[in-house]
Amino acid sequence: MTAWRRFVGYRPGRLGQNTLLGTAGMGTRAVIQAAYLLIVSRWLGAEGYGLFAGSVALVIVGAPLANWGSGLLLTRYIAQDRGSSRAMWATALVQTGVIGGLLVIIVLAISALLQQGLLPTPMLLLALSELLLLPAAHAAISQCYALERGIASAVVMCLVPLGRALAMLSFIVIGIAGTPNHAVTAHFIGSLLGLIAVIAVVATVDGLPAWRSRLPLRVALRQGSAYAVSNVAGNSYQEVDKILMLQMLGATVVGPYTVAFRVASIFLMPVTALIGASLPRLMARAKSNDERVRTYHAMLLSGVGYGVLAGVGILIVAPWVPRVFGSDYALATHYLALLALWPALFALRHCLATHLTANHRQSVRSGIEFMGLGVVVLLNIFLLPLMGAGAAALALLATEILMAVVLALLIKQKGRRAENQRTQ
Repeated sequence: MTAWRRFVGYRPGRLGQNTLLGTAGMGTRAVIQAAYLLIVSRWLGAEGYGLFAGSVALVIVGAPLANWGSGLLLTRYIAQDRGSSRAMWATALVQTGVIGGLLVIIVLAISALLQQGLLPTPMLLLALSELLLLPAAHAAISQCYALERGIASAVVMCLVPLGRALAMLSFIVIGIAGTPNHAVTAHFIGSLLGLIAVIAVVATVDGLPAWRSRLPLRVALRQGSAYAVSNVAGNSYQEVDKILMLQMLGATVVGPYTVAFRVASIFLMPVTALIGASLPRLMARAKSNDERVRTYHAMLLSGVGYGVLAGVGILIVAPWVPRVFGSDYALATHYLALLALWPALFALRHCLATHLTANHRQSVRSGIEFMGLGVVVLLNIFLLPLMGAGAAALALLATEILMAVVLALLIKQKGRRAENQRTQ
């Protein structure tokens, strides 16, 4: 009876509460993004969605650079001094405006050189959405996590996806034709409205940005460089395959694979929430080394354990994809089955990489993730013409395994050195 009372009376700690709230927010965002995916894929059809998705992938490759590491920089500063939150929020917005604006110009120049892609104006709207509006919202999520405001972070992470889904649905309701150009316009409008709502929430929780107290731009850019480099490598390897596929195999092939990839990505969101809630504690100076080790082990075991269950969930969902999205996406079932191992591998690799970030070894992490990006590119270039879109899934899994092995070996080697120093 005593044990039962303890179980019933158990309340998770602050980290557990924020992880649960973050997972709830991720779950809600997953539902919203699933609805968005369903709406846009059925509205455009496989070929139209393939062109839209391939163009989005081109922009997303540069998106991790857009705020120049300000999300992790913001987390580090607030974890050490919560009074700096409003100044770092202003710093993040300035960094995003400057770097994101430059990336918009670069993306437009690159897209003009590609054989298949959107027209310049839709491409501009897409670049603004992914390189300015969304990165600013991501910085707000990092701020709420660093402040351990779980409810606010859960709300903020849903607002831009909700705005996009509602805007897309509004276009359909008023009878606008389903073309990639119209989809991009709705995507931009929804992103803009979502960011406005995000800024309102952050102002309510923590106040307006402290513009005069922000870090000088050159200081923020220098300190954020390692995080920015790691972000672009750690995220771009997931998107570059769709760019290559669009150019090598055509939009019709990209559509079904991207649907499968986006569905699988939805299952990764609780892992992202777990790491987002854990990282401020791993970085906090006030925490003892034992506390940080316990947090890391809990993050690793929970993340990988969830990843295994998520893989089972992907296998269960896979046969239903053509029934939900339409017969044009029948091949997505096969691609999803290939991606069933991805959540567990993603969780393992991401937790190991987070260990390096928390221990100020970001440059090492960046090098490993750039290696992974290079491996993905090479595997796709060689295998896509031979195996079709399924090669992209296999290349993704192989890269996750390779990066996880290298990360684990480096962490183990570092641990041995530390142990030897203690025993001497």
